[in-house]
Amino acid sequence: MLIIVGFGNELRGEDAFGVDVIAKLQKLQLPNTKLISTFQLTPELSLELKDAKKIIFIDASYCINNQYKLACALDNHSSNSLSHQISIKTLMYMIKELYSKNPTYEVFSMLTNSFNEIQNKKNYERCIKETIKSLQIVN
Repeated sequence: MLIIVGFGNELRGEDAFGVDVIAKLQKLQLPNTKLISTFQLTPELSLELKDAKKIIFIDASYCINNQYKLACALDNHSSNSLSHQISIKTLMYMIKELYSKNPTYEVFSMLTNSFNEIQNKKNYERCIKETIKSLQIVN
């Protein structure tokens, strides 16, 4: 089964990219596909993902110069703060260690430097459409 996870904060402008893509995908008929929309990646999500053969993560990724470009960005954020949010790599490690599963995964990101508002609605929507088109090819 393919699982597509869109994550982001709907209250923070372009950070909602992953959630907005999932909202559009829910209107399509995607066979053998599970869609998950979430605020952030958490350890509990590993249980939802353990039976996937492939996982696609969709989010917004900070980039100061290339706003509204699509990329495969896998940021490793490491901090000493106590947060319930985890990275994609940590989540994939948990699936492997806890459930002895090793699904493949991809990351679709929209590069942005605006996490307070959608600065260019037309370009934002274009990125959503391009991502959906790419996902239908993958699926």
